[in-house]
Amino acid sequence: MRNQQASSGKRQDVGEVLVTGLSHDGRGLARTQSASVNRAFGHRAGKTARNKEQGKTLFIEGALPGETVTVRILEDRRRFLNGRVQTIIQTSDERVEPPCKHFKQCGGCSLQYWSHKGQLAGKQEIVLDQLRRFSSLVPVEVAPPLVSEPYGYRHRARLSIRWQKDGLALGFREKQSKAICSISECPVLSEPLRPLPELLRELLPQLQKHQAISHAELFDADSGRAVLLRRIRPLTEQDAEALRDFARKEQLHLYLQGDPDRVHCLYKPRDDSWLYNQIPEFDLTLQFRPNDFTQVNWAINRKMVAQAVEWLQPKPSDRVLDLFCGLGNFSLALARQVQTVTGVEGSEGAVERARHNAGLNRIKNCDFHQADLSALAKGNEWFNRDYDILLLDPPRTGAIEIIEQMAQTLPDRVLYISCNPATLARDAGALSEQGFQLAKLGVMDMFPQTAHVESMGLFIRS
Repeated sequence: MRNQQASSGKRQDVGEVLVTGLSHDGRGLARTQSASVNRAFGHRAGKTARNKEQGKTLFIEGALPGETVTVRILEDRRRFLNGRVQTIIQTSDERVEPPCKHFKQCGGCSLQYWSHKGQLAGKQEIVLDQLRRFSSLVPVEVAPPLVSEPYGYRHRARLSIRWQKDGLALGFREKQSKAICSISECPVLSEPLRPLPELLRELLPQLQKHQAISHAELFDADSGRAVLLRRIRPLTEQDAEALRDFARKEQLHLYLQGDPDRVHCLYKPRDDSWLYNQIPEFDLTLQFRPNDFTQVNWAINRKMVAQAVEWLQPKPSDRVLDLFCGLGNFSLALARQVQTVTGVEGSEGAVERARHNAGLNRIKNCDFHQADLSALAKGNEWFNRDYDILLLDPPRTGAIEIIEQMAQTLPDRVLYISCNPATLARDAGALSEQGFQLAKLGVMDMFPQTAHVESMGLFIRS
């Protein structure tokens, strides 16, 4: 069947289907008969309509396992269909009423219709299913999830800004659209951040060059609140002064960003003040700049770091390699427990901040290096050292390149922090081929109400 979009001139609904599972991105899974698909797209009976397979896999946005639903088809592919719930005939006990008034339009928190308990169980099953399907692995132990508050957890958020004829649109992308859902509230924002969207909505149109502002990023750090404004053209000095007055009144850090690597501090509450977060469990203060990567859910980050150390059971004689180390989030906590830690990160700016944070916390047994971990790493001096522990915290693309390069030198303990169940399953398979077993696995509630799945896996050489 030729790939096609559902057209408005044809019937686009599929009759009743039973949702039997979840896809890796949180959509419902069902199987539909070929005949119903052909009717949905208006295909004539014939060779094309008489598919040999018994229907196709149907991915259903807004559906929960166990529900019976009818589906609006959005896209027909050769092997599967994408759709959205049209009507719910049999409702899951896990379905709840979304509390956010923007839920139907905003694309930010797509799982608000699912109970928090159900989300956690579902995300755990997604990870386990990916491991079974793509690496034939079953963890020896499944740990309890690290649980977040379901709302008010987000300490960092990026708002899009669009200047329209009818005024300012400030908020998040709409569902399956580039349009902006202009928000008046956001229940996942932490309490200190919740007033800021409306305050910015009042402030920005008053600027002379207001159309120069394209994004606003909000921060709730242990050092206080901050706002980063992305500008595509210079502002006037009068605009800069108006922004300083706003920051002074609200007592927040205010930054302007002209390009991804250049950030200018327009106002800070004290001359010596940095943005920082703390991990008191390890007596750590991590300073950062607003264009650095930091976790949006700092409460879960603290639990995650503590769990990493607990699972690894480091000894004072251990030598640790922390790849994709960022600002030293795991490196510096582990350095309190072990002989040495070597951190490697692709961003030179992050490496500079990691070194700075080591000095700030009076930690002398860490060294940090910049390297592209998707490229050949064997020529680097840090690569040729011996290690007792490897910690991996890669981006969504995973860490397969470095795992393959270290195949002959992997230490006996590997801790893998994942933000993508699919690449975790792939990389877990590679580790299994090197003689590792998945000793422990647990999901982490970093992004409640969204389809993002974070997990931690401990691999031990068997």
